[in-house]
Amino acid sequence: MRTRFFSVFSIVVLVVLTSSCGGTRTSPTPMEVKITFTVDRPELRAGECTILHWQVDGGFQVTLNEQPVEKTGEREICPEVTSMYSLAVDVGTHMETRQVEVRVNMPGGEEPMPGTTSVTPPEDTGTGWVQLGGPPGGLGYDIRVDFSDPDTWYVTDSFAGVFKSTDRGLTWFPSNQGIIRETGATNDYVPIFCLTLDPHNPQIIWIGTFDTGRIYRSQDGGQTWEERDQGITIDYTLLSFRGFTIDPRSSDIVYAMAETTHTTPEVRCGTSHDCIGGMVYKTTDAGLHWEVIWNGGMPSSLVRYLWIDPSNPDTLYVSTGIFDRSAVGETDPYGNTDLIGGLGVLKSTDGGRTWRTLGRANGFDLLYIGSLYMHPQNPNILLAAAGHQYAINTIEFVLPTLTEVPGGIFRTTDGGEHWDKVLSSSGDMLTQNFTVVEMCDNEPDIAYAASDLGVYRSEDGGITWELTTGSSAGWGAPGMIAGIPIDAQCDPQDPNRLFINNYNGGNFLSEDGGRNFVSASDGYSGSHSIFITVDPNQPGRIFTIGRNGPWTSNDFGKIWQGILYPTVENLLTKVEGWAIAIDPSNPGHLLFGSGFMEESFDGGLTWQFRAGLNFEKYLPVGAQMTSTGFTAITFAPSNPKIVYAGTSTRECYLSHEPCQEGNGIFFSTDGGSTWQGTTDPLLWAQGVTDISVDPGDARALFAAAADGLYHSSDGALSFSRIGGLPDGQVRAVELDPSDPAHILVGSARGGIFSSTDGGTTWAPSYAGLEPNASIHSIVFDPTNPQIVYASDHLSGVYRSEDGGGTWTVINEGLTNRTVNALAISSDGKYLYVTTIGGGIFRLIVR
Repeated sequence: MRTRFFSVFSIVVLVVLTSSCGGTRTSPTPMEVKITFTVDRPELRAGECTILHWQVDGGFQVTLNEQPVEKTGEREICPEVTSMYSLAVDVGTHMETRQVEVRVNMPGGEEPMPGTTSVTPPEDTGTGWVQLGGPPGGLGYDIRVDFSDPDTWYVTDSFAGVFKSTDRGLTWFPSNQGIIRETGATNDYVPIFCLTLDPHNPQIIWIGTFDTGRIYRSQDGGQTWEERDQGITIDYTLLSFRGFTIDPRSSDIVYAMAETTHTTPEVRCGTSHDCIGGMVYKTTDAGLHWEVIWNGGMPSSLVRYLWIDPSNPDTLYVSTGIFDRSAVGETDPYGNTDLIGGLGVLKSTDGGRTWRTLGRANGFDLLYIGSLYMHPQNPNILLAAAGHQYAINTIEFVLPTLTEVPGGIFRTTDGGEHWDKVLSSSGDMLTQNFTVVEMCDNEPDIAYAASDLGVYRSEDGGITWELTTGSSAGWGAPGMIAGIPIDAQCDPQDPNRLFINNYNGGNFLSEDGGRNFVSASDGYSGSHSIFITVDPNQPGRIFTIGRNGPWTSNDFGKIWQGILYPTVENLLTKVEGWAIAIDPSNPGHLLFGSGFMEESFDGGLTWQFRAGLNFEKYLPVGAQMTSTGFTAITFAPSNPKIVYAGTSTRECYLSHEPCQEGNGIFFSTDGGSTWQGTTDPLLWAQGVTDISVDPGDARALFAAAADGLYHSSDGALSFSRIGGLPDGQVRAVELDPSDPAHILVGSARGGIFSSTDGGTTWAPSYAGLEPNASIHSIVFDPTNPQIVYASDHLSGVYRSEDGGGTWTVINEGLTNRTVNALAISSDGKYLYVTTIGGGIFRLIVR
């Protein structure tokens, strides 16, 4: 059977008739036009062919790449390079266009994957750094549509703020004017969690922040924002807003649902994140004043969704809890099949003056309700998604003999008094975590549910469900994983058109009822990108790695393609990546590191797990295994068959400091196919974050480690600690490619040090750096080593024109200064940086 990748779209065209008095009216019978455009194989090797298929029901003339075609047909195509194919349909009022891309991958990495022979290099605009809008990812949250104008959509991200689309969610642009940047290590994040459009006037939009307790309102469709949080006081360690609901009677009456963080020792909570409580606020004057109408006290849990019965607006339902937060006052549930903790659903019948909880006695077996949806025509019917990491941990580690995990999708038909579980985990997908449920407002028999492992569809209002995509390996789009679904939205004009926004994975779109998804994050990124590298033969071909795996761009960062293909057999499933490296002798050969090592010989199209990385085998007697992975991979320039890989802990790559624990260095002498670990105890229990190899001697290397700088002259069999440097963690080390005796090292909150005698003596290189600079990456310009760049995790990027003696900050256009890593093209023209919460930036430096 051939697998097809779909681009399906149904629209309703209102035929406009001119009346005798010069006005307009719409015909009472809309014309429905359905467009299906598919390709059998979106990924080809050079010389291969595939087939395009299309079918158009309704409409008028149809063209394929501007050439007239019949409404139904197919065509064999054999593109030599990556190509875009466009099907355009005259629907009477405008031309509706659907596109599919066919990617052509050259063998052996001889050309970029996909081919970029026609890509024009970007020109220097004189505006400094350019944010590339990718790769997808970040901490996505809400996705909303303007029901009065279905071309207009919004998404939010707690790193990057609000993004808006005016082309039905295909491309996005930031919409953050007036919002304070105030979180992150450099206070550069735009920390927006939730967004809601006013159904009375969709130009009025409410948003709430993550951690800072702010509320903003826009009256111009998100073009500008003003703060509207008078009366909101932060009486807890942190205050975040998780959702808004507007009363059906008035735009002035608004409810705000909040999360409160407790850190006092007397507060009990479980083992997931902090102790999290919740509050519900209400305003009756459009946010000029707010009052608390529910405060969980003890126990408590965060609140997110509030639904109002439109037939009786004093009846309110509130969801409590989410998949990765502990409720205040709960006890550790491990070993307890009841999974103690959480509240369930809150209900009020007097406008919020009094509340009661709907919990286990009402049918729930798990009280973390991360998603709640009310039937648009029958308010007594609600769907709830219950899930929590506790449930997964319990069945994986504590009670592995359980055959059903608590949680799933629940349904009530009597206003919450009784809940029936209508969808649960089972079989190979026993450990999935349900986080999203949604009904399509214009066709409520169609409902969707999503977990980290799959997407489900119901055609009877949530009574029965079908798995449309996913497996125990997860779900997503070709080459990318979805992360953790956090919100969904049906297109109001087409119930088969579904968006799902995700933690870590970005925004995904299905146009065939949840069966196939594509990435829909063009221009929207809050990505936590960790490492980046550039093809030595192609300055526009870059690879990056982050919390949602490896990505590549072949056009200088304009378009991003995931190269993570999860399968049940492939250990790349749902991994956070930490390091990626290109073989300088064969750019199609890649090594990808996370908690294990994977190898590709075709530019990331396929991956092979590399065995032999048995950490325990090399542990000294009595030492404990730590949760480590590969945080640095380096090919030896003079002999790429020799590869070195450093290890450190998960916290090291997430927060970058500290990196105290690790399992030292591994090395390969066959290009990465087999590995062995150093037996030198000097590095065993240490985190290693960077490795630099002598350009003329493949066995001589320096390693940046948790307690200093180390050197090996025998290919990592043994190490010596380099003296002359201040005590503390070294984060980066780089050898001058023209003079390996010239070495620069960057330390955690200690700045940069320089040696010109191979590491025997050292001198500080502070001039121009911020005090206590935390240097995480250093690169020499390969065409002029007197030019050096360094990234400071706390203040951005620096440039030196005297080999690292003095530094100048170069942050113009860099809106996110929490910089992780640098990479420079072999022609010295293009400098790329990765950031936490801003994706990738590019600077043309000559």
